[in-house]
Formats: sequence, C-alpha cells, structure tokens
Amino acid sequence: MSDTPKRVQSDTSFFTSGIASQWIIAGIISASARFIPIPFLDEVVQYRCRRHTVKTTIESHAVDLDLSTVEPYYNNPSGCFVGCVGMILLLPIKLLLFPFRKIVAVVTSFRAVPLEIMRVYLIGRTLDRYLSNGNFGQSENSLRIDDSVYAARMRSAFEQAFARMDMHVVLSAMQDATGGFRELITAAFVGLKSVFERDNKSASVFVAEPEVKAEASKIQQSFSRAEMVALFDKFDLRFDNAMKDAS
Repeated sequence: MSDTPKRVQSDTSFFTSGIASQWIIAGIISASARFIPIPFLDEVVQYRCRRHTVKTTIESHAVDLDLSTVEPYYNNPSGCFVGCVGMILLLPIKLLLFPFRKIVAVVTSFRAVPLEIMRVYLIGRTLDRYLSNGNFGQSENSLRIDDSVYAARMRSAFEQAFARMDMHVVLSAMQDATGGFRELITAAFVGLKSVFERDNKSASVFVAEPEVKAEASKIQQSFSRAEMVALFDKFDLRFDNAMKDAS
C-alpha cells in the first residue's frame, strides 16, 4: 500500500501563528546569507536556517523523529562526503570569484531574497502539513517520514512543486507587505549573528530582535491574501501529485 495519502490537507488554519512566524524568520536570515562575502559561509548559514525550520516543526508535533533521518529533505542531496570534497576542490575558484558573487548577489537580491524566504517557509509548512495529516507512528499506514528514502522523495517532490510556482505573485505580495525590501534586508542582518550564537539543542525561538519579528509579521499577514492562499493550494497539489508519482 502506498505510504502517500490521497490528498494531504492544505487548509492553513492548522498552522500555529508562532511556528509559521519562525519559518519566516529563518527564511529572512537564510536570505541574508547571500550578502556574506566569505566563501562557503553563506551555505553554512542557509543549512542552519533550514535545519532549524525542520527541527522546530518536528518538535512542535512531539514526534519521535530523528532529525538526521529527514536531512535529505532539507539538505544538499550530495551528502556530507561529496559536499566536503566539492568544497575543497572549489575553494580556490570561490576565493577568486567571491567579489563578483557579492556584486551579483546585491543586484539580484530583489528577486532572490523573497524567493529564499518562501522556500524556507514552504519547507516548514510542507513538513508540518504531512506530520499533521499522516498519523505518523500511529498505524501501519502512517507516513514513513523516518525513512531517509521517503525524505529524499519529499525533497524531489518539493523541488518539482517549487519550480512551477508563480513567482510574480510571491514578489508582489512581499513587496506590498514590506514596502520594498530595504527594511527586510536590514532586519535580516540584525538576526544573522543569532545563527551562530543560539544553542541548537532545542528549537526555541530562533531570534527575538524586534526588527526581524516585525518584518516576519508583515510577511505572515500577506500570506493570508486570497492570491497567496490559492498559490499555496496549487503548490500543495503539485507536491502531493509528485509524491504519488514517485510512490
């Protein structure tokens, strides 16, 4: 029997305001990583933000689910060894090109920043949706999210669904919510240092700086707009269909 439900509930009413805010805050900080002019440090920040998003979501459901098992869902699919080898091989090139990468990052930030926020938000939202509706660990038909193969399948489905999102709607909603992206970027830098200062042993509040929370609150409110709700519903449908096709 397939371990993917026929249609996983997409009603956003079961997302708690607190955890949704944490996903957005993590997304804001992750988006700011593109401005760090140090090779590979941006990737470390993004990894920690996505890891925190998944960890927070798991802990909110109080399920016995090891974080390392679902790592294929949120981390680079190449794995640690391949990633470390690649880092060593690419280090000279990245050291040479990082000034140009910084310029490109600034020039493309108008589009890249909101899309990274959306990506991190959807990583948390999708996992939360499946944990909420999959009766995890309660029956033989429960979702096998503890299986790393299943987690990798979720990653593939996520990438397929995300690639087909209407990004113009995303950009418009976030720009309207924040009044432009200057304050959003400023808030991201305020919270960036918390990635390294916070104790990762628990999924407590990621960052409490008021500037970051204020921007996250604006974005969260924009996600309740009719066009955004429709966008999320379409994403959910594409994700679920991709999961069915892979089962």
